Amino acid sequence: MLEMIEKARKGDKEAFINLIKLVEKKLYVIARSRLNNEEDIKDAVQETIFLLYKNIPKLKDIQKFNGYMAKIMINSCNKIVIKKGKHISYDVVQNEEFLIEKDKYEDIDKKLDFFTIISFLEVEERTLISMYYSDDYTTKEISKILKMNESTIRSKIKRIKEKLKQRYGEEGIE
Repeated sequence: MLEMIEKARKGDKEAFINLIKLVEKKLYVIARSRLNNEEDIKDAVQETIFLLYKNIPKLKDIQKFNGYMAKIMINSCNKIVIKKGKHISYDVVQNEEFLIEKDKYEDIDKKLDFFTIISFLEVEERTLISMYYSDDYTTKEISKILKMNESTIRSKIKRIKEKLKQRYGEEGIE
């Protein structure tokens, strides 16, 4: 994957397309954790792909691509939420839209029962728990992406797990 990121960074369009194919599920998962409307999710994914394409040449450390990508996705989601008149606490980036196939993510959506389970959580809680469990980010990586203290992230994840245990019982919650 690092080789593909490097090629995409140097302007290889085919490498960028292949890179997006590798990360599109992660993009969708992050968007789904923050947004409930399928059209908004698709818009956030589209904007993130556009911003990645536009800004990947500026990425100095290809090892940090996943965090960079996640931050752009979170900001794209925040932009949509703010546009609809709701307030959230993360920075927002402003840019143009990039169109991709509208129905591309329907199959992924069917596989994501996880989001039904966590749908009662607050936006920040859904983001944290999906980054931790669905995207397999470490608490250290999440803290860097969200610019929060790592111990705060661990505490929040612990409280979220407690909420899930209270709602669904002990089974299946680590």
